[in-house]
Amino acid sequence: MALVAGFSALSGCLQTIVLNQTKERTGDIGMVFVNTTAADAGFTYATWDQWDHSPGTINMQQISVPAFTSSAAVTLACARNAAIGTQNLVTRVLDTKADVTDTFVPELFDTVVHFTQAGADSSAANLPTAGTANGVELLLGVDYSCGDQIVFTFVEDADAPGGFRIDSEVILDTRQNE
Repeated sequence: MALVAGFSALSGCLQTIVLNQTKERTGDIGMVFVNTTAADAGFTYATWDQWDHSPGTINMQQISVPAFTSSAAVTLACARNAAIGTQNLVTRVLDTKADVTDTFVPELFDTVVHFTQAGADSSAANLPTAGTANGVELLLGVDYSCGDQIVFTFVEDADAPGGFRIDSEVILDTRQNE
């Protein structure tokens, strides 16, 4: 009981760290990207453990989601951090010298999501010709659990920096309640 009372008294930031660092980390998480905008959305996304610098790996992928479509569900190893286009993601990739595949698109490796209305065959296809959205980062134990599926929705928003925003919704793994 004293442990529960002590935990409840923790400040918000410290409580977030404790929740993130003590949540069980096994299995995978799913991600789906829903583009409700009139522009294609292109970005880098990943999972990793921010405080693990030995060996400090990152599970990174890139995708372009056409206007008014959704991606197929993707599965990544569950980790303490999950992000789309954030400075923490970019820093982690650079710090770990992550392997870059032959399908790596340098223009999509950024701290924001790119929205483009240039055609797929255009030299500007992956450039933010229509605007950008600030990236988002979620934390294990705070925002999601292993086994959950995270749905990221891209929305046009004139009040958001770059003209777009990213909403997220977590679909809980029903096996956690069994």
